[in-house]
Amino acid sequence: DGLTKFAEKSEKISKSLVTAGRGFTRALTMPILALGVSALKSSIDYESAFTSVRKTVEASEEEFTALSTSIKEMSTQVASAGTEIAEVVAVAGQMGISNDHLMTFARTMIDLGNSTDIVANEAALILAKFANITKMNQAQFQNLGSALVDLGNNYAATESQILEMSMRLAGAGHQVGLSEAQILGFATALSAVGIK
Repeated sequence: DGLTKFAEKSEKISKSLVTAGRGFTRALTMPILALGVSALKSSIDYESAFTSVRKTVEASEEEFTALSTSIKEMSTQVASAGTEIAEVVAVAGQMGISNDHLMTFARTMIDLGNSTDIVANEAALILAKFANITKMNQAQFQNLGSALVDLGNNYAATESQILEMSMRLAGAGHQVGLSEAQILGFATALSAVGIK
């Protein structure tokens, strides 16, 4: 009788453990699998974005490895995914930003995208063109970004309005000897009073 009762208790315990196991499988295994699928998709998306970097940047395999590492590291420091950073680096390469300044340029554009009304990719394209037109020293992108944000914060014009007007004035401003900062300042003054 004692063995029969023990066997019945063991069977009940076994059934409850099987039920609990199924619950754990649903509660833990499925989310872990979903996380794995999500990580795989993110990895594929990143590799796809980095392919654009390979197309537009001339570099050795070692330099590409260093770039990829820097992009991934930056994605842990700013509120942007590695894919977005890679897209900015690809635009920078396409617009002729030197390899020495790619990551500083990308960081500045990502910061502009996170703190202004400008999208990072658009900022990259427009500011690279601006720098090319004015023949700006590429080591000055961080200063240019800071000036743009400061003007947007202190005058009645948004950063995108200032940038748009600066692009219109860049060629003529450079020809008459204005610095990049002076062109931005003049563009801000015009934008702030509503001149299109």
